[in-house]
Amino acid sequence: MIRRFVRALFHLGGWLLTPIAAVLTAALGSTLVLLLAPGLSSTAGLVVALLGGLLGAAVGLWLWLRLLRRSPALQDVLAVTPEGVPTRDVLEDALGPDSPDHGPDR
Repeated sequence: MIRRFVRALFHLGGWLLTPIAAVLTAALGSTLVLLLAPGLSSTAGLVVALLGGLLGAAVGLWLWLRLLRRSPALQDVLAVTPEGVPTRDVLEDALGPDSPDHGPDR
């Protein structure tokens, strides 16, 4: 029972790596852009930070998914498909199989 819980906790942590990578690279992108343009007004700085954050998140997600697609070992450890989606067998293991009375059609 505890072993199953710990395994599910690690899989959940693995699934959260994609959004964590997006947030960290967005913060890094906005910080780097603002370091390069310190003399901007507050409004221009906000716009530049937003654009830098969006660019950082896009590049970070692209690199993360590229790494994930090229590494079957990483996919296996995180129990995800090459697109970063949790595998069906892991979801069924965590949630239990769909019963006929409580299927998705009802």
